[in-house]
Amino acid sequence: MHDFDVRIMFQIIGALLYITNFLLLQTHRIHATKPASLLLVISACSILLTAAIIGRDWGLILLEGTWLILVSSTFAIRQRETRRRLVLEREAVASAVAVVREVPVAVPAEPVSVPVVRERELAGAAA
Repeated sequence: MHDFDVRIMFQIIGALLYITNFLLLQTHRIHATKPASLLLVISACSILLTAAIIGRDWGLILLEGTWLILVSSTFAIRQRETRRRLVLEREAVASAVAVVREVPVAVPAEPVSVPVVRERELAGAAA
Protein backbone atom coordinates (compact mmCIF):
# COMPACT_ATOMS: atom_id res chain seq x y z
CA MET A 1 0.00 0.00 0.00
CA HIS A 2 1.22 3.51 -0.81
CA ASP A 3 1.95 6.02 1.88
CA PHE A 4 -0.22 9.11 1.92
CA ASP A 5 1.69 11.97 0.30
CA VAL A 6 0.56 15.47 1.24
CA ARG A 7 2.38 16.82 -1.78
CA ILE A 8 0.19 14.85 -4.19
CA MET A 9 -2.94 16.12 -2.42
CA PHE A 10 -1.68 19.72 -2.76
CA GLN A 11 -0.93 19.18 -6.45
CA ILE A 12 -4.40 17.77 -7.13
CA ILE A 13 -6.18 20.56 -5.23
CA GLY A 14 -4.09 23.27 -6.94
CA ALA A 15 -4.68 21.74 -10.37
CA LEU A 16 -8.43 21.52 -9.71
CA LEU A 17 -8.51 25.21 -8.77
CA TYR A 18 -6.68 26.13 -11.99
CA ILE A 19 -9.07 23.96 -14.03
CA THR A 20 -12.09 25.48 -12.28
CA ASN A 21 -10.85 28.99 -13.06
CA PHE A 22 -10.21 28.03 -16.69
CA LEU A 23 -13.69 26.53 -17.12
CA LEU A 24 -15.37 29.56 -15.53
CA LEU A 25 -13.43 31.86 -17.86
CA GLN A 26 -14.28 29.80 -20.93
CA THR A 27 -18.00 29.75 -20.09
CA HIS A 28 -17.92 33.55 -19.47
CA ARG A 29 -19.13 33.21 -15.89
CA ILE A 30 -16.23 35.29 -14.59
CA HIS A 31 -13.66 37.63 -16.15
CA ALA A 32 -9.91 37.18 -15.84
CA THR A 33 -9.32 40.49 -14.05
CA LYS A 34 -12.20 40.21 -11.59
CA PRO A 35 -11.45 39.40 -7.93
CA ALA A 36 -13.09 35.96 -8.08
CA SER A 37 -10.78 34.77 -10.86
CA LEU A 38 -7.69 36.37 -9.35
CA LEU A 39 -8.41 34.81 -5.96
CA LEU A 40 -8.81 31.37 -7.55
CA VAL A 41 -5.45 31.75 -9.27
CA ILE A 42 -3.78 33.07 -6.10
CA SER A 43 -5.13 30.08 -4.16
CA ALA A 44 -3.97 27.60 -6.79
CA CYS A 45 -0.53 29.26 -6.97
CA SER A 46 -0.13 29.19 -3.20
CA ILE A 47 -1.09 25.54 -2.95
CA LEU A 48 1.15 24.45 -5.84
CA LEU A 49 4.01 26.58 -4.50
CA THR A 50 3.66 24.80 -1.16
CA ALA A 51 3.82 21.44 -2.93
CA ALA A 52 6.90 22.55 -4.87
CA ILE A 53 8.65 23.72 -1.70
CA ILE A 54 7.91 20.40 0.04
CA GLY A 55 9.34 18.50 -2.93
CA ARG A 56 12.21 20.97 -3.49
CA ASP A 57 11.26 21.34 -7.16
CA TRP A 58 13.26 24.48 -7.94
CA GLY A 59 11.85 25.04 -11.42
CA LEU A 60 8.28 24.82 -10.15
CA ILE A 61 9.13 27.03 -7.16
CA LEU A 62 10.43 29.69 -9.54
CA LEU A 63 7.45 29.36 -11.88
CA GLU A 64 4.71 29.35 -9.22
CA GLY A 65 6.48 31.99 -7.12
CA THR A 66 6.72 34.37 -10.08
CA TRP A 67 3.12 33.66 -11.08
CA LEU A 68 1.97 34.28 -7.49
CA ILE A 69 3.78 37.63 -7.35
CA LEU A 70 2.32 38.77 -10.68
CA VAL A 71 -1.25 37.74 -9.91
CA SER A 72 -1.10 39.15 -6.37
CA SER A 73 0.17 42.50 -7.64
CA THR A 74 -2.62 42.55 -10.26
CA PHE A 75 -5.17 41.82 -7.53
CA ALA A 76 -3.76 44.61 -5.32
CA ILE A 77 -3.80 47.11 -8.19
CA ARG A 78 -7.40 46.22 -9.12
CA GLN A 79 -8.54 46.54 -5.50
CA ARG A 80 -6.83 49.94 -5.18
CA GLU A 81 -8.45 51.15 -8.42
CA THR A 82 -11.86 49.97 -7.20
CA ARG A 83 -11.46 51.79 -3.88
CA ARG A 84 -10.26 54.95 -5.65
CA ARG A 85 -13.25 54.86 -8.04
CA LEU A 86 -15.70 54.41 -5.16
CA VAL A 87 -14.18 57.36 -3.29
CA LEU A 88 -14.36 59.55 -6.40
CA GLU A 89 -18.00 58.54 -7.01
CA ARG A 90 -18.91 59.36 -3.39
CA GLU A 91 -17.15 62.73 -3.66
CA ALA A 92 -18.94 63.49 -6.94
CA VAL A 93 -22.32 62.68 -5.41
CA ALA A 94 -21.54 64.73 -2.31
CA SER A 95 -20.41 67.74 -4.36
CA ALA A 96 -23.45 67.49 -6.64
CA VAL A 97 -25.75 67.48 -3.62
CA ALA A 98 -23.88 70.47 -2.17
CA VAL A 99 -24.17 72.41 -5.46
CA VAL A 100 -27.90 71.69 -5.70
CA ARG A 101 -28.41 72.95 -2.15
CA GLU A 102 -26.38 76.14 -2.74
CA VAL A 103 -27.92 77.26 -6.03
CA PRO A 104 -31.38 78.77 -5.62
CA VAL A 105 -33.83 77.93 -8.35
CA ALA A 106 -35.04 81.05 -10.14
CA VAL A 107 -38.75 81.01 -10.82
CA PRO A 108 -39.78 83.38 -13.62
CA ALA A 109 -42.45 85.91 -12.69
CA GLU A 110 -44.12 85.68 -16.09
CA PRO A 111 -44.36 82.67 -18.34
CA VAL A 112 -41.67 82.64 -20.96
CA SER A 113 -42.87 82.19 -24.51
CA VAL A 114 -40.76 79.96 -26.68
CA PRO A 115 -40.94 80.59 -30.42
CA VAL A 116 -42.24 77.60 -32.33
CA VAL A 117 -40.26 76.78 -35.44
CA ARG A 118 -41.85 74.52 -37.98
CA GLU A 119 -40.00 72.18 -40.27
CA ARG A 120 -41.26 73.91 -43.41
CA GLU A 121 -39.83 77.21 -42.24
CA LEU A 122 -36.46 75.57 -41.66
CA ALA A 123 -36.62 73.81 -45.03
CA GLY A 124 -37.50 77.07 -46.77
CA ALA A 125 -34.58 78.85 -45.10
CA ALA A 126 -32.16 76.29 -46.48
CA ALA A 127 -33.40 76.72 -50.08
